[in-house]
Amino acid sequence: MVTNATGTTLVCLGPSSGFEVRPILRRKPAAGEIEVAVAAASVNPIDVRRAQGYGRRLLSLVGAGRFPMILGNDFAGIVTALGDSVDAFKIGDRVYGVKPPSADGTHASHVLVKAAHVLPARAGQDLQALAALPYSFVTMWLAVRGAGLTRQNAAGKRVLIHGAAGGLGTLTLQMMSAWGACVTAIARPHDFAACRDAGALEMVDSNSKPFATLSRTFDATLNFAAWDDDLALIGALRDGALGHATTVHPLLANFDELGWARGVLKTLSDRHRHSAALPKNGRYVWTVFKPEILALQELRGLVEQRRVGLPIAVREPLAGVAQAFDHVNKGRRGRALILPG
Repeated sequence: MVTNATGTTLVCLGPSSGFEVRPILRRKPAAGEIEVAVAAASVNPIDVRRAQGYGRRLLSLVGAGRFPMILGNDFAGIVTALGDSVDAFKIGDRVYGVKPPSADGTHASHVLVKAAHVLPARAGQDLQALAALPYSFVTMWLAVRGAGLTRQNAAGKRVLIHGAAGGLGTLTLQMMSAWGACVTAIARPHDFAACRDAGALEMVDSNSKPFATLSRTFDATLNFAAWDDDLALIGALRDGALGHATTVHPLLANFDELGWARGVLKTLSDRHRHSAALPKNGRYVWTVFKPEILALQELRGLVEQRRVGLPIAVREPLAGVAQAFDHVNKGRRGRALILPG
């Protein structure tokens, strides 16, 4: 790579300060890294919240809490440079993948990423559509595993998903269907058809006291919707159930709002109170995103089998970031992509 090669990045300046498109100098990939020219990067709900200052105290521990920062965790594009010890890819390969939380994310024309966190895209696969998958899929997979479900044990298990029509819920329905689980989806009536298409066998209306109609018959429960409903979901687990996982826990918010000492105490109290409600030997997990190679391998297999996918609603250049973030912030259906090219 030419040492003074440049690219473009989208910088989040801070809460209420907006975004700015800036040129950047590209550096040579380190050993085990590749550089990717980004065809598309997704805007996930966590990006919207981080732009508003969410999670800064804890994320600062991994260098991801200080403004200005570049947001974004997943991407798809073309390999443009290889670091030492990278044998799985070559320049020109079509790829998609994920980065851990940082201040140097994927909302840019070029990204450096560990080769281990990148998957090959076959010819004919829509790179833009693939960019919407890795962060959500890995987060979902971590929750599913946290609740005790695996490809090997899922067949015939009764699984309850709260927030089934969102990105995490849709991917869970698709994967659980591929694994042979029997899934009940909590969603709004106008999303019932989409949930059934994704693999739900039973539907529960989230607008009409959904937990009043549920008995303790589920092997695993997953909360992608609301922390306030977490105990009610745990209450739907049968005796001997596998467990429960939630992605909407208050971990980051506790530290944001209460500081280090009180944040620790509140977090321990919240976890203990909910864990105590579990059936005997049940698992309880607060899911925190991190790149996970086994999850990426599962994603690759399901993508190649055409078993998973998310609808794309918004595609904007870097300069159109406000529209993409507004779409996500308002909870509208379909994924939002940034197209740096």
